[in-house]
Amino acid sequence: MLRQRSIRSVLFLTYSVIIALILLISLLLFYLWSSDTLHEQAADTISGTSLSVRDKLDLEVQKMDTVSQNILYSNLVKERFLVYTGKADDTDAEDAAGRIRNAKELADILVAANGPAFPVQQVNLYDFEGNLFASGFDNRRMQLELSAKSWYADVMSGEYGKVLTTPELDEQMRSVVTTRKDAYSISLLRVFTDKYNTPEGIVEVKKTADELFKSVVSSQGDGIIVYNDEGELIYPTGTGHEAELAYVQQFLQHPGEGKTMNSVTGDRELYAITHSDYTGWNSAIILSEKSLMAPLRTFTKAFMVLAIAVLLLAVALTYMAAQRITKPIARMHKLIKSTDLEKITTMGPIEPTSGLNELDRLQLAFGKMGERLKYSMEELMTAQHQEMQAKMLALQSQINPHFLYNTLATISVMAEEQMNDEIVGMIDNLSDLLRYISSDDGSDVDLDTELAHTEKFLRCIGFRYGSRLTYSIDIDPALRTIQVPKLIIQPLVENAVKYGTKVAPPWHIAVRVYSEGALWFAEVQDNGPGFRTEGRERIQQAIEEMNRTGKAPSLSVDGMGLLNVYIRLKMLYNNHRMTFRISDAPSGGAVVTIGGVQSRAEEV
Repeated sequence: MLRQRSIRSVLFLTYSVIIALILLISLLLFYLWSSDTLHEQAADTISGTSLSVRDKLDLEVQKMDTVSQNILYSNLVKERFLVYTGKADDTDAEDAAGRIRNAKELADILVAANGPAFPVQQVNLYDFEGNLFASGFDNRRMQLELSAKSWYADVMSGEYGKVLTTPELDEQMRSVVTTRKDAYSISLLRVFTDKYNTPEGIVEVKKTADELFKSVVSSQGDGIIVYNDEGELIYPTGTGHEAELAYVQQFLQHPGEGKTMNSVTGDRELYAITHSDYTGWNSAIILSEKSLMAPLRTFTKAFMVLAIAVLLLAVALTYMAAQRITKPIARMHKLIKSTDLEKITTMGPIEPTSGLNELDRLQLAFGKMGERLKYSMEELMTAQHQEMQAKMLALQSQINPHFLYNTLATISVMAEEQMNDEIVGMIDNLSDLLRYISSDDGSDVDLDTELAHTEKFLRCIGFRYGSRLTYSIDIDPALRTIQVPKLIIQPLVENAVKYGTKVAPPWHIAVRVYSEGALWFAEVQDNGPGFRTEGRERIQQAIEEMNRTGKAPSLSVDGMGLLNVYIRLKMLYNNHRMTFRISDAPSGGAVVTIGGVQSRAEEV
């Protein structure tokens, strides 16, 4: 069975779902659009950041390289260093004082080559015999094993270009630079030659890794990895950077831009890598999607809270709107459900109350329909009343010829028997009866009047039968004024006389009128042979046929009295609390009982 739902619930649920879907789809589209926009902007940002880091590192390394080239192309440096190493003769440096003065001049030249900004923190000059001349934080002069240096093979590879080392733990710098951390430095090395372009030694300019990357880290923050093409980590420096080394292995396989997975946190991350031809380093910028999307997620949560609030408000407004729409409909439904014949006839116009054009028009149309129905019912009731009156008069008029036929037959018999005086009295009573039955002052009379004319009829019959026929009329005084149909009891008495006299006299007709509660009853009993079975069945079949079809049977003049009374009672009381019984009395004879409500107001 199809589940019935109210218009209010349908409207409420439909609009609530529509609003929820609109908010959800809007949020989803906004999230997707914002996410794509953020990813695009983030990709552009980290790509630009990677270029910026590369350029800044190139600039820092270029400053170091400028210092090294200033030294390489300085003839004074070459001369003083060769004098220092004893490969060149200088009369001024033959004694100890001269050598000291030469070393001082070389140190001054190296300081001047470094410049006032000190782009490098240490300058070291090596000859191939292992003599070291240092200038900067460490100004020692010593002898060392040059070939033991990690960078020696690269520097002497034959190309004689610059060599940039990876950050190394620098014992020289740590011994002179006070720091709580291990001192890692990056060196830029070149081979310097004499004026005949013959290699004479190596120039090393050195800078701590912290100092080199300080400007880059301070401006760009975390998420920076710098490595060379061999996969060696340049930045961050020191130990404990296994995660960064794992990144480097991924980046070697997937250079450029893309997405990767952090093996430690499990977060997806964006990266952009820029290669520097100048340094040979790769600058990788990493951005976590979690941190990238954090503001969007925060905004989304705030939007969801706002959306829920908007949804609740919209649901409340939808409920109010649905109630506003359905309340007039419910009112009309209630009115229709409770409408009956009485309320239709008293129904007034319905004033519109919804404020909605269509519903107001519907209410007005319903009100007008009620008024038209009211008028139609009034006209129908009037027509039905007139029709009933017409039928009652028609049925009543059927009694007249029947009564006249029986009366004239009686007078004819009395004339044959020379009962002239009785005939005169009978004609006087007949005159009164004809005046009564032919009057058009309505079909209802008080019960007292009906019984009075019934008694006149019995007197007329008495002229024929004399003392052989007696009668009695017993009436409750309280019932004398109630209204009953005209000629409703007389046909019963006439029927009793007709069939009760079929046995030997004396004959007696008893009329008794009594009440039970709001009902009145009229009982006519004779002492004749009673109802024959076939006669009672014929009357009962006629009544059942009329109740089934709603059509009155054709009534002949002979034997029409009982059915005529039944039809008029049925029309008058509409079969509601109406009584019509035929039976045999225990002591013999037939009994016919009719009845109805005392007041028409009690009939409904």
